[in-house]
Amino acid sequence: MKNIVTIILALGLSSFAFGQKKVVRTCTSMLEQAPMTEIVEVTHYIYTGLDTTGLHVKIEKINVTEARKELVKRKKKDCTAPNPEDCMVEVEIDIPAVAMNLYTLSGPDVTPDFEVRIEKVERVVKEGGLVETSIVCTKNRTKDLIKKVQEALILEGYPLTVNGELDQATMLSIKDYQIQHRMPAGDLTLEVVGALNIK
Repeated sequence: MKNIVTIILALGLSSFAFGQKKVVRTCTSMLEQAPMTEIVEVTHYIYTGLDTTGLHVKIEKINVTEARKELVKRKKKDCTAPNPEDCMVEVEIDIPAVAMNLYTLSGPDVTPDFEVRIEKVERVVKEGGLVETSIVCTKNRTKDLIKKVQEALILEGYPLTVNGELDQATMLSIKDYQIQHRMPAGDLTLEVVGALNIK
């Protein structure tokens, strides 16, 4: 009888130990997720008449020109070339959108005095905030893995040195890549490793 009890206990302990080895621990962290946005077109019916009496108009701030980039010529600082044209250089500048307060109608059937303006508006689809995200555990952040991450980021246009260290430049590049691709940002996540096709 003693032998049977001993065998049962031994089997129970071995199966418990075997079961414990199968537990897979994943590492997570609370990371910042930027709001998810989309560009939508909004149709406005701009009132072009003179008298708004009896009309249900409202005042709305509407972009009449979109934000854009433009090349302009600027004079170089401390340029002493005899020809003034040699001192000029082309630079790209940001021109912000121009918005105006305009009378708008609820629809096209209110009055014939209107024009249609379609405005591109950025709309929040999902609010941002902290989200629990699976990250590469510290013990798994090998030099080989970090080198692969750096090489993949270099192919994406980031100016990094392949040194196998998770230094500040590498972390900043990872964070920027995550933000550009609307991922939770701030750490080496499993999502970013997958997106960079690192095996």
